[in-house]
Amino acid sequence: MRAALLAALLVLLVPAGAQAAGLAEAGGYLERSLDGAGCAAEPGGTASANLTAWAALGLVAAGRPGERPAACLAARSAELRSATDLELAILALVAAGRDPRDAGGRDLAAALARQQRGGRIGATPASNQFGILALRAMGQRVPAAVRATLLRDQNPDGTWPVLPGGDGDSNLTASGIAAAVAAGIPARDPRLQRAVRALGRFRSASGGYALTEGARPDAQSTAWVLQGLAAVGRRDTGAEAFLGGLVLADGAVQYQRGVRITPVWVTAQAAIGLARRSFPLAPAG
Repeated sequence: MRAALLAALLVLLVPAGAQAAGLAEAGGYLERSLDGAGCAAEPGGTASANLTAWAALGLVAAGRPGERPAACLAARSAELRSATDLELAILALVAAGRDPRDAGGRDLAAALARQQRGGRIGATPASNQFGILALRAMGQRVPAAVRATLLRDQNPDGTWPVLPGGDGDSNLTASGIAAAVAAGIPARDPRLQRAVRALGRFRSASGGYALTEGARPDAQSTAWVLQGLAAVGRRDTGAEAFLGGLVLADGAVQYQRGVRITPVWVTAQAAIGLARRSFPLAPAG
C-alpha cells in the first residue's frame, strides 16, 4: 500500500515539476526577446506595442518583473488606437504595476471610455470581453449594459463567437468565461457552466485544445482554455502536460508540435496558461 501511494504521488509531482520548469524557461525566453528599450520583437522582426504588451503579461505570469516592457508601452502609447490595443496595454501595464492613466502622458482609461457605444466596448465580442477585463484590472465598475452585451453575445451552445451569431471558438469562449467572472457572474451560473462544458468540444485526445472543433490542437488555444478554466477554479492536467511538452530547450513554446512560428507571441500566451492564471493579472510578487 505504501509503495502504491508513493507511486501515485510521483505521478502527481513529476508533471507539476515539469510544468514549473517550462514556465521558468518560457519566462527566460521572453526576457531575452526584449531590446534595450524593453520592447519585444519576433526573431528578425521589428518591435511593436502589442507584442510588447503580451511579453509583459507572459513575464508577470512567469513570476518575473514587467517593468521594462511596461516602460516601452508607455513610450509607445501613441501607437495604441483600437479598443483591443488599449485593452491589452491596460492589462499589461496594471500587471506590471503601472498606472494606465499615465502611459507616457496619455490616459488610456479615458481613451478606452470613448470606445464604449451602445452597451458595447469596441466593435466586437472580443473587444467587449477585453474591455471588461481592462475595466476590472483598473478597479472600475463594469456598466450593466456592457455586461448584458457580453451575455447576449454568447451562443446557445455556450460558446462565444468572433462576430455575434457566428460559430464559437475555444479562445473567445475561454476569454468570455474570464470576462463574465470579472463582471461579477458567479462560476456556478448556468451560462458559465454551459460555456465550460462547451470547451470540451475543442479538446483532442492528446490533451491539447484547438481553435475550432476537429482542428489540430495548438499552444495558444490550449493556454486560453487553461485561463478560462482557472477563472472558474478548474484545471485540466492533461492540457497542462500537453502545453508543457511544447516548451523547447531555449524556452520558446512551439505553436504545434514541430511547428515554431511567432515564438514570442506564442510563448507569452502559453506562459499565462502554464501558470494557470486568468485575466486580469495582478503584479508579480
